Amino acid sequence: LNSNEVPLESDCNTVESMVSRIAARLVSLDDEISFHRDQLKQLEEERTIAATYRARNQAVLSPLRRTPHEVLGEIFSWTLPSIHEAAQEEGFNASDSPWVLTHVSSQWRVVALSTPSLWSLIV
Repeated sequence: LNSNEVPLESDCNTVESMVSRIAARLVSLDDEISFHRDQLKQLEEERTIAATYRARNQAVLSPLRRTPHEVLGEIFSWTLPSIHEAAQEEGFNASDSPWVLTHVSSQWRVVALSTPSLWSLIV
């Protein structure tokens, strides 16, 4: 291996045998790698499902769900532009309107629709 000399016939047989064993080992390693990749993919999918399930359950415990509607309505009113800001803008910007709040969740829709101050500004 470390010279440029022509190998003897006996050396060729030994090297060919070694190359054959190494090729078989490479096939075996490739098969094992493929098996472990499949296992890893399955574990990653299971982890994604578990993380999603955890996030959904944590959302149920969110303090925002327990916020009184009156407080939430007050918070909503602070998110909208003031009369002066609205007067300076040209045209209607849906992202600055209470309509956005009605599309977050059913609870937010109820609160936004039942908070008259959100709808009192006509642009």
